[in-house]
Amino acid sequence: MSTKCTFHSHLASAMSQFVAFKRMQGYDYTSQAVVLQSFDRFLSVSDCSDGVLRSDTFERYVSATAELAPGTRAVRLAVVRQFSRYLHAHRPESAVVPLGMLPRHTRQIRFFRMTENDVSELMNAATRLRPKNSIRPHSIRFLIGILYSTGLRISEALKLDLRDVDLKRSTLLVRMGKFGKDRLAPVSPSTREALNTWLELRSHYAETGALTPLFLGAWNRRLTYGQASYGFRRLCLRCGLLGKPSPRLHDLRHNYACRRITLWREAGQDIEALLPILAHAMGHANIFNTQLYIHIDAQTFLQASEKFNSHVTQQMENPT
Repeated sequence: MSTKCTFHSHLASAMSQFVAFKRMQGYDYTSQAVVLQSFDRFLSVSDCSDGVLRSDTFERYVSATAELAPGTRAVRLAVVRQFSRYLHAHRPESAVVPLGMLPRHTRQIRFFRMTENDVSELMNAATRLRPKNSIRPHSIRFLIGILYSTGLRISEALKLDLRDVDLKRSTLLVRMGKFGKDRLAPVSPSTREALNTWLELRSHYAETGALTPLFLGAWNRRLTYGQASYGFRRLCLRCGLLGKPSPRLHDLRHNYACRRITLWREAGQDIEALLPILAHAMGHANIFNTQLYIHIDAQTFLQASEKFNSHVTQQMENPT
């Protein structure tokens, strides 16, 4: 939910108008507004009394964030860049944050590899979760399957209503995703069949109105992130899926992407040419985020090859 942010620098009024403009476009813009508040605090002790931004202001701000993590710095500067473009449109004498101000860094994905068998074990064990005789264990079971087979973000899946399910077209409508845009997520024939089965089971525990939630934590009550996350952690412990980093619901999305790329690679298809399709299905803002999964897949493929070569070497050294 959007919350009101207060700014205090000489550009406070412009910042408030900018946030209102972004929300008018359909963006929640809560986290970005908080980021903009940090820039506002920086400007409060800087010289911007004439209400314009200058190149040296950006340089000093970048220096002031030097102790932050690379990803955090990039996010902060990206929000400031958006604001600077907005201000420049209204006051052309105000500078825009130039590209390349931060050194490039390799983004790492926190990733826990899961096989299809791992996911099947998690789903089978889910029906034994508590509370017994409740819809919640079945809901978590189906949620795991949907995340793994569609690549939806957990927040997107939990917001789904019955009206967003189109069995005829085999799609799920994701409303107001991470970047404030709607998109259609395709589902496979097997997932469509599972959806049909779930809707039948669900009908015994909840109403079937268009605006009722797809995933339930109790009678007519939407499954919460806390309920889903806690249940998933219990399942991972029960199934022996342990490691550092520990598995999260979000890893099902990562595994969906890697599995899709693996299937394309095994089929001899042009992965680079197909990446835009994967990027759209996952709701990525740009294809560069999707390309990260190629590196994960390549690393996993290399590790598998090394294990195979090690096994062959042992067999040659210790023939039976």
